Amino acid sequence: QLKTDVLDEIEAIEEVLKDLSYLKNNLDLDKIDNAQKAAIGTFLMNFYVGVENIVKRISKEYYQTMPKGNSWHKELLDLSYTPPQGNNPIFSQNIVNRLNPYRGFRHLFVSGYGFKLRLELMTSLINNIEFLWTDIKNAIEEFLDKLQT
Repeated sequence: QLKTDVLDEIEAIEEVLKDLSYLKNNLDLDKIDNAQKAAIGTFLMNFYVGVENIVKRISKEYYQTMPKGNSWHKELLDLSYTPPQGNNPIFSQNIVNRLNPYRGFRHLFVSGYGFKLRLELMTSLINNIEFLWTDIKNAIEEFLDKLQT
């Protein structure tokens, strides 16, 4: 069941990335309005939340633990590369370091207003997302393969 849930989440993330790619290729990022900025922000947040959902599911089912408290988002990501003794990590520290700006963006997006989103930050996140996703997806596939052996 864990593998099925993770694969469903991967599908959803890939749909988000298609939509984000469409916007990237069809908008002049230097001349977007607040509604377009909010749409891009939504997709960036959805990407991170999808990855976090995968880590949450694995943490609950496989690691048998789930961080609590104010910094649980950060602790959950840390758990993905430093799991409880005897468990396989999902990600490398490098992947987590590259995911942290998306975690920070999620916080800004949820806690702020769309018209205050900084285009420079979003552009940087958009430009790095495809390579990051490839590495994340490969790491998840390797993790799932280890569970089956």
